[in-house]
Amino acid sequence: MTNIYVDADACPVVRLTEQIAQKYKIPVVLLCDTNHMLTSEYRRNRSNM
Repeated sequence: MTNIYVDADACPVVRLTEQIAQKYKIPVVLLCDTNHMLTSEYRRNRSNM
């Protein structure tokens, strides 16, 4: 299965990526450090620990 992995700490188009991925039913995983709080009903968030 295809996934989209996004470095959410540095990506200025997180929301746009999510919208397009949702349209095509592609899962999105955001990678971010623990200083950022990202929320969404569509994507999964992963924090670097």
